[in-house]
Amino acid sequence: MFAESLSECRLLASQAREELQGLQEAPQQERAAKSAATFNYLREADDNLKMLQHQAKSAPVAERSKLAQEEQRLLQELQAIKRELEKARREFLLASEGCNTDKLFLAREERRRAAAVTSSLDRGCSQLKQANKELIDCEAIGIQSLQALRQQKEQIIGIQDRTHDLGVDLNAAQKLVKKLEQNNDCALM
Repeated sequence: MFAESLSECRLLASQAREELQGLQEAPQQERAAKSAATFNYLREADDNLKMLQHQAKSAPVAERSKLAQEEQRLLQELQAIKRELEKARREFLLASEGCNTDKLFLAREERRRAAAVTSSLDRGCSQLKQANKELIDCEAIGIQSLQALRQQKEQIIGIQDRTHDLGVDLNAAQKLVKKLEQNNDCALM
């Protein structure tokens, strides 16, 4: 199983190398297509390399070192082709839209690290989304509290106005009572 995947990977690598050589010799109008074809071969080889890495991981302990060496040689060969493709793209000013080679041919540890970083970023993104939801809820509660405080302020101002009016009415009533008492005192004399 490992040998089949390895030979298929090597076949894809040789096809990618042929396309890359054709890219360098091709007319300008055909270079973008050759670049895309080379990338597609490299992407298939990367998928096979992932399978190889998984198979090597689950292989018997006695075979693991030999498989790791084979995997390492293949990885180096594929990385060399990837570098040549990137160099040709720069040299011929070819766009690499949808053909990003950065994630191709990573070692097992690099894939694990990349997956961990992606997972961490996903968790951070979900935490930010949750924080945004909580912020919106807090903002709504703040608005409701502000509205309630405004209503209470209006009520307090209304009470103060009525209290002031009552004070004015009470003072007027006291003056009238005093006048009545004075008139009553004068009438008794």
